[in-house]
Amino acid sequence: MVKESLDGLKRKWREREAQKRSKSDWSTTDVVPKGGRKKKTYVDEEALSPGSIMNIALGERYKSVDVYITNSGNSRMRPSSRSNWQQKLCKVLVDVCHPDGSTKVNPSAIKETPNHLLYLKLEVHGNRTFVGNVLQWHEIGFVVEIKGRKNEVTRKHFAIDLHSNRFRRSSGCGTTCKGEIPAEYNFPDYDQHTCCGGCESGCGPVAWAQVFGYFDRLAASYSMFSSTIYGDSSTQAPLYLTDKVKRFVEDIRSEIGTYCDDGQGATKDSNMRLIGPWFRSRQGSKSWVVSYRESRKKRSSGGSSVQRGQGRSWIQSKAVEFIKSGYPVILSFITESKDGHAVVATQYKGKSRRYRHCTSRKTGWWTGKRTKTVCSWKTAYDYEFFLHYGWGGRNNKWQQICPFGANVAYISQ
Repeated sequence: MVKESLDGLKRKWREREAQKRSKSDWSTTDVVPKGGRKKKTYVDEEALSPGSIMNIALGERYKSVDVYITNSGNSRMRPSSRSNWQQKLCKVLVDVCHPDGSTKVNPSAIKETPNHLLYLKLEVHGNRTFVGNVLQWHEIGFVVEIKGRKNEVTRKHFAIDLHSNRFRRSSGCGTTCKGEIPAEYNFPDYDQHTCCGGCESGCGPVAWAQVFGYFDRLAASYSMFSSTIYGDSSTQAPLYLTDKVKRFVEDIRSEIGTYCDDGQGATKDSNMRLIGPWFRSRQGSKSWVVSYRESRKKRSSGGSSVQRGQGRSWIQSKAVEFIKSGYPVILSFITESKDGHAVVATQYKGKSRRYRHCTSRKTGWWTGKRTKTVCSWKTAYDYEFFLHYGWGGRNNKWQQICPFGANVAYISQ
């Protein structure tokens, strides 16, 4: 359900920005609460190449910080060799390990920002040949473990990446990429308004109104778009909210079943695709609306919906594909108050990162049982989108979000 208001969402995003972590932080970090939790059978390790420097926030109330070896590549560490590999790790980390040979970090590696926030400076020796020789060209894994004052333990996983940059291959957009819809300046910024029983018009109808207003504005330059999506062929959709745009929004509102909920206009995300027949009646038989959602199921009604259950990064990838093809994408996400909000993404920029995925499983029988660890390097992409919030241009910005749904109107060739 999407219904978040402007004031509440602005406050929550300020709080979120103050403590925002990147995707790589979350995917390669384990937070173990007091009392522990079930042991995982896999771990993702963030890549650190020779010369890498990373600042790891410690928080205000940490008790201790340790750094210790976990594996020597595709194998777990034998107890008899752990001490030797720990020494090798400390040789390739610059002034990180404590001089006494323990797993404690060197106090000199703990730094302080100008606003008095403490962090660990984690640096890998810059000479690749030196690092490789010390590690016998094993791409070792290790952990930075931060213990909090309430017995909470945070473990950040890393792996030394010895691949030469010349031989790294990446798919998709490479190290960095960006893109936007054609004539992005022509994209409208409509606002919500009070209507329909005294509540707000709703972010879902406004999002669709902006998308279709954009299509209508493009009709003058692109023959594939109908000039009668907004009104008759002599009337172009305006860039900002007018009385006629309000009626346009309310027309869409009735199509997708938006209703009043505590003063807000709420729309079930599964209903967003119901605008399909409305769009087709104005654009023609080659027009389509497709909806992507995170749960696993497929269904179709007017528009179509594809649902999965393997995380949300695939939804971001779908959004990037459509923006590349010239179509804005409505993204739905959950706010900290557990309300939903629908925004329109018109631009994207992405950055690739390498990480190592390691899985562990038991092999053998009875007394011959042992644990086998298999690790493989992977590339992931972190995307930011330029989002039109549907508040008359207020709060439009570049932002990382984790959408649970995407809705797109497009025209087949």
